[in-house]
Order: sequence, then structure tokens, then C-alpha cells
Amino acid sequence: MACSPPLSVACDPQPTPYQSLQTGQWVKLICGASYQDMPTIRRLAMLYALAGVDCVDVAADMAVVAAARQGLADAQALAQRWARNESLALTHDLKTPAIQHYLSPDLPWLMVSLNDSEDPHFRKAHFDPSLCPPDCHRPCEILCPTQAIQFADASTTHAASPDSSGVIPNLCYGCGRCIAVCPVQNIVAQSHQARPEDFSAADLGLIDAVEIHTQAGRQREFAALWQRLAPWRQHLKLVSISCPDDPHIAAYLQDLYAIMAPLEIPLIWQTDGRPMSGDLGKGTTHATIRLAQKVLAANLPGYVQLAGGTNGYTAAKLRELGLVGASSRAKVDNPDSSSIDSDPIKNNHPQWRIAGIAYGSYARTLVMPILEKLEPILPGLLEAKEVEIALPAEKMRYPEDTLDTTDDLGRSQKTASLSTIDLTDDLKVAIDQARQLVGALKADGEANAPGDVRTP
Repeated sequence: MACSPPLSVACDPQPTPYQSLQTGQWVKLICGASYQDMPTIRRLAMLYALAGVDCVDVAADMAVVAAARQGLADAQALAQRWARNESLALTHDLKTPAIQHYLSPDLPWLMVSLNDSEDPHFRKAHFDPSLCPPDCHRPCEILCPTQAIQFADASTTHAASPDSSGVIPNLCYGCGRCIAVCPVQNIVAQSHQARPEDFSAADLGLIDAVEIHTQAGRQREFAALWQRLAPWRQHLKLVSISCPDDPHIAAYLQDLYAIMAPLEIPLIWQTDGRPMSGDLGKGTTHATIRLAQKVLAANLPGYVQLAGGTNGYTAAKLRELGLVGASSRAKVDNPDSSSIDSDPIKNNHPQWRIAGIAYGSYARTLVMPILEKLEPILPGLLEAKEVEIALPAEKMRYPEDTLDTTDDLGRSQKTASLSTIDLTDDLKVAIDQARQLVGALKADGEANAPGDVRTP
């Protein structure tokens, strides 16, 4: 199902999330169980939906869920607009911008993450900046992957207001790197417990899947949380269990399955190898692969999906080890094939191969530079009613030369002159960059999956 040259802006056919799971092509975007930067989450959901992910995993916060849903709606709106423009261009024999996307008609599933007890994914860094030594070189600020640590003095590149110095909570996803490097141990982790009761019945209609983070030995805590999720179950399309390695992990996961059984929706075992580390280097992927092999050997019902240290090398390494294969992908070229069972329960049986990969910190780091470049013009692009096409250099022009818009936080901003910005090139770069990562496990990425898709 490799995409041919730009006769169409959409690459067809795209599998549904469940078909991807069955055929070993499932790819999930992890925004972070504690990450609450809603503008960024909206943009990440939009971009990776256009790149073909099957699921977007976010914090159990209704405002975050709404931001991610808006991002998926943005992707759908762009795809529909590009389709209209293409139709218009063909009708008038015009040249249409060659923007290709991989959005499935069945939108990516939206997942929220919960924890049954204390967990490193459910924490935020905190410190009192007044206790920092005046001569500290601030390694915490340098290492923070989301610029969540900011100081009020003007000497820093991203200076914060005096009342917001320290950790900006919405930007912190709890990676803990700052805690390890603080020379005076001034930074601590503040844990929190996600509450399923915070979601109303109406809210649950916006959620497709749930992920439970747990650790070996917590059967009682898991069972209590599973009971509290009873009102959720009729709304869910999938359940994922995320667990780090442990000498007794196979027996523990068997106990969890017994607690959940009978399960009427697909089940994923997420092997959390080295949490929140995929952007640190290619070697971080080895821990999750080893754990996945251990879980596969346990012969558990359900699907196995990697996370925790996944990056641009993960798919190639899985292929090298024979844990994914071409034979599992041929089915997607014909999604209506009888070889794909439409009943998810029949396929909740032990798997012999990896069903998918989830990307978190690596996926975010990969596209943030281009998203930041696009941010000034995206509001105008998403809000414009009409688009003129076939202009010189494939530039899109809007009826208004400049647009007064508001960003996701309600702040007023005036966009640049949209008639002078080459949206085609920037959007193509963004989608293609995200697709290189997503496509490494999809059928079109099998032959030439890159070792590292980041631009040097």
C-alpha cells in the first residue's frame, strides 16, 4: 500500500485501528500521562493523525482530551479541504499542491492513561527557585525536553515571569531528568493519582480506549481500579495494560487477565522498557524489546506493543529479530479480506509477534521544530473558509491577507501575510517527517525504514 506519486492527496486504503492491530502495524502516539500542554497536544494529535497513527494516548484530564479531540478534528478538516481542492484542480485542469496524508476514515482512537498506584508516569517535578544557588549553571533547565523549567531573569533564552519561575506544571511530563542532575537536590517529584470518577458519562463518549499503568505485586490495587472502571467499559474499544519489567511479570500479568476476564474488547500488553527515554539515544530501545520477548514467551491472551525507549531504530530492530514480518502485512492491502477477523474477541489469543509500537518523547522531539515554525500560520489555515490554489510556487492564498486569530489559550495574535507563506512545503515536511516514523512499521516503510529519522 505504498503511496504513489501525487495523483491524490490521500494514500488509500488506510487500515482502521483494529486492522492495524491485527496485522502488526499498530502505531500509537504517546502525549504523556502527565503532559498537559494543550496547544502542543492539539498540534501533535493533528500531525500524527495525518501521518497515520492508530491511537493517541493522553493524560486523564478532560481539558487534555478535548484538546486532542480538536487536533483530530483539525486533521479531518484539513484532509477534507485538500480533497475539495484536488477535485477543483482536476475539474479546471490546474496544478494542485501535492500534500499527501494517511488519515484513516476511522479516526485514530483516543486513549487516556490511569494508574493503580504511584507510578513515574504520573508525577511532576517541583522545586523552590529561591533555594537555587545564585551561581548554579542550571543543568535542569538545559536538560528539560519540554522547556518546563524556566527562570525569571532575563539572561535565559525562555525567560518566565517572576511568579512562574521554576517548573511550569502543564509542560512537565515527569521524565525526572532534572531530579538526577540537580547539584543541590532541590528538585523533587510530586506524584498524583488519576481518577476515573472525574469523567462524566458524557465525557466517556469522547474516549475510545483506556490504559492502566501498573507494576508487579499490585493485584489488589489493580482490581480496585478495574472495579471503578465499570461505568467506562461499555464505551471502550480497547484496554491496554502498561507494566515495567520484573522477575515475576509473566505470573503477574496472568493474574491481571484473570481479574479482567471475561474481556469483550481487544487487550494490549504494553511493555514499558525504559520509560520516557526514547529521545536519549538508539540504545534505549533494547530494554522494551527484551521485555516484549519475555511477554510474548508468556503466551498471554492479547496483543503485545512496545513502549518506553522506542525511537527511530525500534522497527528496524524488530524486523531484524523476526518479531514483525511481511506476511502479517499483506492483509492490509485488502482490508475487507476474510483473513482479517472482524470480531476482536476471537483475536484476544496469544500472539507470536509484536502487534505495534508506541512512540512518546522521541515522536514529540522529532516534530517540535517544524510545529513551532508552523504555529503562527496554523490558526489561519484551520479557520479559513476558502483556499485559492494553483498559485506560483504552489502557495495557498486566503481571502484575507492577514487574519486576526486566537491561539489555543485564547490569546490574540495576528498571523503573517498568508499569501507569502508556502504552506505546502512546510506541511509536507511536517507530515513526511512524522510519517517516516509511523511508516517504519506500516507496509510502505518495511523496505526502507530509516535507522534514525531525525534531521542531523
